[in-house]
Amino acid sequence: MSNMGKLSYIEGMEPTASDLVLDLLSTHDARELSIAALCRAGEACDLRPQNVRVAVNRLLRHGKITSPARGIYALNPQGNSLIEDVRNWLRKEQQAVAWDGGWIGVIDAAVPRREKVAWRRHERALALRGFRALANSGLWLRPDNLIGGVATVREDLKRLGLAPAARVFGVSALSGQDETLIRAQWDTRAMTSAYEAIGQRLKTSEVSLDTLPLAQAARDSLLLGRAAIRLIIHDPLLPEALMGGDARHRLIDQVRAYQVRAKALWARFLEDG
Repeated sequence: MSNMGKLSYIEGMEPTASDLVLDLLSTHDARELSIAALCRAGEACDLRPQNVRVAVNRLLRHGKITSPARGIYALNPQGNSLIEDVRNWLRKEQQAVAWDGGWIGVIDAAVPRREKVAWRRHERALALRGFRALANSGLWLRPDNLIGGVATVREDLKRLGLAPAARVFGVSALSGQDETLIRAQWDTRAMTSAYEAIGQRLKTSEVSLDTLPLAQAARDSLLLGRAAIRLIIHDPLLPEALMGGDARHRLIDQVRAYQVRAKALWARFLEDG
């Protein structure tokens, strides 16, 4: 059993060249950009053009992006297991339904740990769908409150990289002790604090964006926006009984408005080039 533990609700590192390319291609209205525009965006984020070109070639080889024309690059939805999550963060809360107290479980004792890349994908899939380990039982659990229930979550986990040897099933009638143990695995206080903190940063940034040079404003909006969206994507969508309040809802509304500003800044910045 891996000790994946609780997610860390802190802002991630600045994007790599590959991160930047994927971010821009997934959010730009045209869904495609020239290599010149990508290199210019890289320079705004302190990335050398050579690093951006290397990243583009690597992403092209791995099938994560395509080249519809010479020097033009676009995202390849079939090559990105996370693209649906990235594109659907605005509708995150629509993926949840009322909770009747049941759980979705995953057993992965038969999954080989020696294949490190596959194991990391497996763990990431569980984390992205909000699963937590029940002590050392070999069982991962999350509330059964996602649209489509067990069958849909099973297919979703496979798409995200769940190991073929893992088993996904419905769970009910946990003992009182196990119920208490699993409920404690989501640090809802930390999640709420993180949402409120980054929400305050979004407010502060919105005020300052118009006062900054265009390149800096574009860079700052990208870094802060991607950190906020990352939090939303990793939100486990817990039911009200496990996580009350409206911190997530308020953050989504804030990020929606902020991203309108950020996209406009990037459009201006790339056009100026």
